[in-house]
Amino acid sequence: MSHDDIRDDDGEVLEPDTSDAEASIVDDDASDAEVEPTDAEADAPADPEPDPDAVAIKLNGREITARKGELVIAAAERHGEYIPRFCYHPRMSSVGMCRQCMVEIDTGRGPMLQPSCMITVTPEMQVETESPAAKRAQEGMIELLLANHPLDCPVCDKGGECPLQDQAFSHGPGESRYVEQKRHYEKPIPISDHVLLDRERCILCDRCTRFADEVAGDKLIHFIHRGNATEVNTFPDEPFSSYFSGNVVQICPVGALTAKPYRFKARPWDLEQVESTCTTCSVGCRISVHSSRDQLLRFQGVDTGVDSDSVNWGWMCDRGRFNFEAVESDHRLAAPKV
Repeated sequence: MSHDDIRDDDGEVLEPDTSDAEASIVDDDASDAEVEPTDAEADAPADPEPDPDAVAIKLNGREITARKGELVIAAAERHGEYIPRFCYHPRMSSVGMCRQCMVEIDTGRGPMLQPSCMITVTPEMQVETESPAAKRAQEGMIELLLANHPLDCPVCDKGGECPLQDQAFSHGPGESRYVEQKRHYEKPIPISDHVLLDRERCILCDRCTRFADEVAGDKLIHFIHRGNATEVNTFPDEPFSSYFSGNVVQICPVGALTAKPYRFKARPWDLEQVESTCTTCSVGCRISVHSSRDQLLRFQGVDTGVDSDSVNWGWMCDRGRFNFEAVESDHRLAAPKV
C-alpha cells in the first residue's frame, strides 16, 4: 500500500475516481475523429468547376445556357425555340441575307431588332422571338419575298417540303397587299446535266453560291446583275459542272433549283423514305432512299446533326446522288451476253 492511498473512516482503501479523466480522453478522441475525415468523405467528389464556355442568357423570359461563341439562332433551336430562316445553314457561314430571323435582342442598351443568325450570345443577353416587333418584322419579310414569287405551289417540286411555303403559313401575314403583275423569266434553265433553274422563284438566300464556294470549292454559280435585277446564274457559256452540283437542289429553301431526274415525278407525301448507305464508293455516305410505287425516285443526303460526327454531313457527290437511274435504265444488263 502506497502513501498516496486514500482511506475512509473505517480504514479501507478507496478507489480513485477516474470518470473525469476518462471523459476527457473520450472528448479528445471525439475531437480527433472530427478533424480526420472518414473514408466516405474522402471518396466524395468535389464540386464541379463552372463551365468556362457556358453563357447564361434569357430566351423569351426563361433562363437558358448557351455556349461561348454560339449564334442566337442555334442556341434558341437547341432549347426548343424555332426562329424562321431561309439563308442560315449550320454547315456554312452566316450572311444574314434573307432577314427572316429578325428577333428582339437586348444586350443592355435596350431591345433592338437584329438578325439572330449574325449575333453571338453574350452574358445576360435577353432575346424575344415572339414579341410584337419581331412578329411584324417576320411578317414583313415574308410579304416582301412573296411580292414577286410565283404561285407555282401546285406544280412546284418543292411543294410539301418548302420552308417558304411553311413559314408563309406559320410566320406570314396571311394575305398580300400586292396586286401588281409578278415578274416572269424563261423557265426552266438547264444550268447542268442534272440541275434546272427557275429564276423567278429564287429569293436570293445565297445558299447555293455559298455551298459552291465554301464546301465544293467550285465557284461556278453566283449572283449576277444588280438591284432588282439580281439573280443567281452561271457564267456565260459555262455550265454548273460541279461534281457536287446536286447538293444545291437539296439545300435550296424554295423550288428555284430542281433536279432533272425528280422533276414532276412525285410529292413528298407520296414517297416512302428509308435510311441507307451509299454503295457507289468506299466512303459509305448516309443517304435517304425515296421511292414511290416500287420505283426509286431520288437519293437525299442525311445529316445526323451539327454536334455529332457524320460521314458526309448531308452532302453527296453527283455520282452517288443520281446513280439510282441505273436501276431502271434500258442499258442495264438483264441477261448474259455470252
